Amino acid sequence: MRGRIRGLSEAVLAAGPGVWGPLLVVIAMLALVGAAVAAAEVRGAGSQVAGAGVPEFVLGADLPPNAGVEELTATEGATGDRPALSAPPLTDAAASPTPPPAQPRPPALPPVEGDARVPLRPVEPRLLAFAGLSTWIDVYDVEQTAAQQIEIAAAAGVDTLFLQSGKYDSPEDIHHGERFGETIELAHDRGMRVVAWYVPDFVDPERDLRRARTAIGYTSPRGDRPDAFGLDIEVEDQTDVALRTERLMTLSRTLRDDVGRDYPMAAIVLPPLQLDLRPGWWPDFPYAELRPLFDVVVPMSYSSYRGTDADTTYRWSHDNIVELRARAGEPDWPVHLAGGIADDLPEVEAFLVAAADAGVVGAGLYDLATTRPDAWPLLRALRVGE
Repeated sequence: MRGRIRGLSEAVLAAGPGVWGPLLVVIAMLALVGAAVAAAEVRGAGSQVAGAGVPEFVLGADLPPNAGVEELTATEGATGDRPALSAPPLTDAAASPTPPPAQPRPPALPPVEGDARVPLRPVEPRLLAFAGLSTWIDVYDVEQTAAQQIEIAAAAGVDTLFLQSGKYDSPEDIHHGERFGETIELAHDRGMRVVAWYVPDFVDPERDLRRARTAIGYTSPRGDRPDAFGLDIEVEDQTDVALRTERLMTLSRTLRDDVGRDYPMAAIVLPPLQLDLRPGWWPDFPYAELRPLFDVVVPMSYSSYRGTDADTTYRWSHDNIVELRARAGEPDWPVHLAGGIADDLPEVEAFLVAAADAGVVGAGLYDLATTRPDAWPLLRALRVGE
């Protein structure tokens, strides 16, 4: 493993200022418009990477499986005023089972030269919305204009934009409706695909169904529509777990019946190792039952809640995918990896190697507003576009 991450980083950086120099300038200038300051106020100052060098990383050297995973605190997921979508306080970790055994590591990445690319698992054409480098915009990301956000994403080489349409407590079925349409149009103009995503609470099934349908069927003023849909499955407001699961499955089946088999849909899910650490969150999470209904699964595998070192970043990102596919009973379920949280993930290289080793179809950090300018040149290695 020594040299894998260093080699990937050096290959990206070795492309020279002609590739990544202008990218950093563009992103840094746009970030000064307010994103960096606003994100710092909302989520707190993130980790900084000192200097331009890439730290050496030896995966798994003298460390037990899932090292650092047990080092959780009651403040897990605290992100200031912005909700932590995938990390409510840990309340019953004492019941955590023994972590699964470490998985065998695949062969090292092949040498990369020049314009580096992370090897990704190919997808059929109808699932291209989930391929390559992604970024995320949620309903709280309003410090920048839609045009500024899309300029950053385009300069970084983003293939797919996950754009939140709304959530269970949004004031309207489409949160920021005018901006939602503008963002889709601007993203399409820059060659990006758009995945609209909605967060249900399973308390009001009729509202959840209506809002998910509205996101799928949304048409912008000039006629643009989302390219795919993602259902963000995590909220535990419905405290009856059996009823919550029943409503999830009913909603999922209804949406699949609505759109037919060819429409691309993703289940955005809690990562299994996180549920092992907090088993009361969603006991018996129905990974296997969701598999026939969703073409792609997007685990919210936010390793920065476990630790920010390279080994934890790799293991949490990689092993959650292995375990998720095992519990779903489908080793080939296409995975698009959501990592982060972006402003507290200094070991981007470890995230990239984990994505490659696990055989994902795409990956990105949550979210656009908090991705540091120095991370984008490395993340570009995930892109499938030019």
